[in-house]
Amino acid sequence: MDHRRLRRELRGLGLPGRFPVARLAEALAHRRGRPLRLRAEPLPVTGLSGGLLVTRDIDFIAYQRNTSSLHQDHIVCHEFGHLLAGHETVVMTGQDALRLLAPNIDPAVVRRMLGRSCSSERDEQEAEHIADLLMAHHITSAAPHAEWVLPDTAPADVRNLLDTLGPGLD
Repeated sequence: MDHRRLRRELRGLGLPGRFPVARLAEALAHRRGRPLRLRAEPLPVTGLSGGLLVTRDIDFIAYQRNTSSLHQDHIVCHEFGHLLAGHETVVMTGQDALRLLAPNIDPAVVRRMLGRSCSSERDEQEAEHIADLLMAHHITSAAPHAEWVLPDTAPADVRNLLDTLGPGLD
């Protein structure tokens, strides 16, 4: 997926040019007509950093808890990339799905489930490319320049201008 197609997808989701990860999650859940659950898990730092699972009733994204918020956003955007590109997803049912969606699941269960993947290397590369585009051009919570953080008293038009300009990565 190139950037032009991604922008069309995002406009189709009703998203502005820049938005937080949570807003993209809401838009994807609305489009898919199902809840989307994002959950930080203590995944092994040297292994899998995130994964997408689909059940009959809910989409579930687990992402690495033990990393920076910027990296977490990138991991989640990678998983969103699979949804945006329409990649084949792992579908879970029965007890496996219930354990994943329960509030106090064993991290070993998550690792086992996320280790099951039908994604090809090409799908993984495409999802990573989409994540890179999202982070570079669309996700607001990942702005790398701390000087763009404004106090609550800053006028709305200044905030809107800085959101429009983005983090200066172009």
